[in-house]
Parts: sequence; C-alpha cells; structure tokens
Amino acid sequence: MTLLERADALAQLDGALQRATEGPGGAIVMVGGEAGVGKTSLVRAFASEQRRVVWGACDALFTPRPLGPIVEIADGLGGDLPTLVDGEAPPHRIASALLAGLADAAPVVVVLEDVHWADEATLDVLRLLARRVGAGVLVICTYRDDELTREHPLRVVLGELATAGTVDRLALRPLSPAAVAHRSEARGEIVHSKARVHPR
Repeated sequence: MTLLERADALAQLDGALQRATEGPGGAIVMVGGEAGVGKTSLVRAFASEQRRVVWGACDALFTPRPLGPIVEIADGLGGDLPTLVDGEAPPHRIASALLAGLADAAPVVVVLEDVHWADEATLDVLRLLARRVGAGVLVICTYRDDELTREHPLRVVLGELATAGTVDRLALRPLSPAAVAHRSEARGEIVHSKARVHPR
C-alpha cells in the first residue's frame, strides 16, 4: 500500500542511513508515535528498499522475555551472539557480540520494534549501541510514545540518549482527515467525518 504523508519521515530515515554509510559511525533512529499511527508500515516501506535488514520485536508481557528482540536477530547474524544470548551473558558482552556481528554484516539495517515493552537488559544493550554503533549500521527502534509515563524505563533511556550524536528522534503524527478519507475510499470503506482512523 502506498504511504500517505510520510515523505518527510522516509527522507529522515534515508538521511540517517546515508550518515551511517558514509560517516565514521552508525546511526540510531527512535520512531515514536501512538498505537496504530503507522510506525510499522513506515519501517516496512523503508526496509523494503534495503539490501539487508534484520528484525526483532519486544513482546507485550508482564514479564518481558530477556533480550527478546536480540534473541530474534541472533541467529541471522551468527558469530558468538547466539551462544551468548542462550547463555544469558551480561548485556555488555551481548552488545559487544552484537556490534561485531553487525560490523560483519554491514551495510545493514536493524529494526527493533515496540521497545516500550523492552526488558531492562534490552534497554542496556540499546544504551551501549548508541555509544558504539559502527559505520554502515542503522538501527531503527519503534515505540509508543503515548505509553511512556514519567517513570517508564524507556523514557529514562531516551533522556540519556538525547545528547548522543548517533541518535535521532522521529515523531510520527496521525494522518490528516484528507489522507484518512483517501485511504478509506481506496479500501471501499465509509468513514464518518468525526472518526479518527490510523493506518496499520
């Protein structure tokens, strides 16, 4: 499906990839927005144009799976990472193995979805990635910004990363009424004028 009103967001991701590819280090983009606003659609559209992409996602569990998204991408990267993840190694060793695997795979785009559900170990790995991500690596993290309370662990991490030169924030806003109407017409749906519809 064609994305509407997302040209600026795609351009920001393209710019981050260019910096990661041409600069001395990699880049991280934190894509925030409310549930259903189209974060996944945006990232999928961007990723479809890339040569190599690895994906991991956090789960909506009361007790999140330790290093859930890292486990998902470990087998795809190989090296020492799968063994370290299975052996529950400390985050700094996992981050080092992840960085080594990404360096070998570069140029590569890493997608970590729903990091508002991330466990503490995953957030620690994200902190380390922000400081040490290497050239040719773009990390894209999606999260629901409407779920971040003042005490939410990800809010704390975002504050810490605010001054990191490798990290950009991308705030995704809902589509305009005109875009919602256009998409609904394309789907053959009837939309009331006061309804608020978001793409998935």
